[in-house]
Amino acid sequence: MARRVEATSYDKAVEGILNHIAACDMQPGDAFPPERELCDEIGVSRTTLRSVLTHLVSTHVIERRQGSGNYLRPCRPTVQLDDLSGFSEIVRSIGGEPSSHVLTRDIIPAGTSVASHLYLPEDGPVFHLTRLRLIGDTPVILETSYLSLAKFPGIDRFDFEDVSLSRVLADEYGAEAVHVTLRVTVARATGREASLMGIEPGDLIFLECGTRMGSDTNPIEYYRTRYSPSHFRISCKTVM
Repeated sequence: MARRVEATSYDKAVEGILNHIAACDMQPGDAFPPERELCDEIGVSRTTLRSVLTHLVSTHVIERRQGSGNYLRPCRPTVQLDDLSGFSEIVRSIGGEPSSHVLTRDIIPAGTSVASHLYLPEDGPVFHLTRLRLIGDTPVILETSYLSLAKFPGIDRFDFEDVSLSRVLADEYGAEAVHVTLRVTVARATGREASLMGIEPGDLIFLECGTRMGSDTNPIEYYRTRYSPSHFRISCKTVM
């Protein structure tokens, strides 16, 4: 006979907090009741509740403000590595307002690394674009793109604070990414990266490097993107 497995007090606390969020229709920035009230509402000890709250803080569900209490954090957008949706699409899907600030836009020689990804000679000219991507006023991504100037002549004339790079490539040049090869690693933010992204030097960031390709598998863009884990999640669906 199968035995009934009782939920632990920890599981009960997790379920109770999530039920409270749903039942009270909490919105990002809303405050939770004091811990004593939550304990009475859920029926768990203060030690268990605090353990769960600490976990939800570490997973960016809850924000703990010293001397003020616990607050529901905004939903973080998620990059699906097997999905080619752009930054703006991802942010708008959670009700956010995306924007970009162009930091660098110049023409440079490809160099060894970029040339190998774009199938160019090392001295081949590439358009070098670095943008700080924001949700509202919050910087969340630092993105650097490299594109062959021979393949996309005149691409440097566009203002990529106001227009989408992917839309320009598709509409003006008929180049739409349908394949991507990429690698994601965890790195430490440099001083410059930290300053731009509003984090501390040495904080952990996601670093994604990849090549977007068209239907003919020829490279369109080589990119390097740094994500702040506090504001963005990365996910991948794998079918075995």
